Amino acid sequence: MKKALTLSIVALLAGSMQVASAAEKNYSLPLSKPGEPVSIEIEVYRGSITVVGYKGDTIEISAKTSTFSGKDKDLKKVKHKMNKNNSSRSTKGLKSVKSQSMRLEIEEKNNEVEIISEVSNQHVDLVIKVPQRSSVEVELYKGGDINIDGVNGGLELESYEGMIIAKNISGPIVAETVRTDIVVSFSAFAKTSPSSLTSHMGNVDITLAKKVAANVSVQTYQGEIFSGLDNDFVLVDEIKKSKKGQKQKIVLGGIMQAKVNGGGQELSLISYSGNLYIRKAK
Repeated sequence: MKKALTLSIVALLAGSMQVASAAEKNYSLPLSKPGEPVSIEIEVYRGSITVVGYKGDTIEISAKTSTFSGKDKDLKKVKHKMNKNNSSRSTKGLKSVKSQSMRLEIEEKNNEVEIISEVSNQHVDLVIKVPQRSSVEVELYKGGDINIDGVNGGLELESYEGMIIAKNISGPIVAETVRTDIVVSFSAFAKTSPSSLTSHMGNVDITLAKKVAANVSVQTYQGEIFSGLDNDFVLVDEIKKSKKGQKQKIVLGGIMQAKVNGGGQELSLISYSGNLYIRKAK
C-alpha cells in the first residue's frame, strides 16, 4: 500500500462500539484531478468491503464499525502478550475506559486514494462509491466478503476468509481466496492484460457476456469442471522460458483451454480443491 500521501483523515467517532449500536460515518472525498484516472487501494483487517462504480467524480465512503467479540487465535495471542507485559502494573484507584471511536484512515494525492482499517478488534463494514473508471486494489484479512459492482478499471482482490463477488466488470482482474468462492460476471473483457482467478479451497464461478472474446484456461487438482460454452476445452502444453533463455520449463497437460468468440486475452481459472463453473450469459 502507498504511503506519504498528502491528505490524511482519521475518523475518531464518539459512540458505542458494541455490536448492538455500532458507530457509523459517511464521508465524501473530492479528487485532486476530476475526470482523470483513479487508483484506489483498500486494506481492512476485519470486516466487509463493497465497492460500487458510478458516474460521479468523488469517492463516497460509508463506514459502520463495531467491536469484534468473537474468537480469533491471532487476537488472543496479542491480548495474552499484552496481559503478560502489564501484569505487574497496579490499577488500584483506576477505572477501565472503553474505546468509543472509529479508526479509519483515508489518504488522497493526485487521484491515488488509500483507505485503511488495521485495528484488529474493530469490525468495519465499508461501502464505497467510486468513479466507474477506477482501478481498485483490495486486501481483506478476516470477516466478510469483498463485493465489486460496475467498476471498469483493473482489479486486484485478495480475501483470506470471505468470498470475492464481482459483477458487471470488464477487468483485467486478478483475484485470490483461500477458503471460499470467487464469483465473477463479465459484461466485457479488457484486452490490455491477462486475468486470473484462483481459489485454494473454494469454487470459481464465472459468467461471460455473449460478446466476450477470450482464451479461457482452466485447471483444478481435486475438483470438477462444468462448462456452458459452445466451445470445447482441449489440453494445452505450457512452456515457460527465462528472459535470458538459459532455463525453460515445459508442462505437458493439466491445463485445458477454450477459445471464446475466436479467442483473445487470457483468462485463467484455478482451484486446488474446488470446482470450476464457466457460464454464458443469457
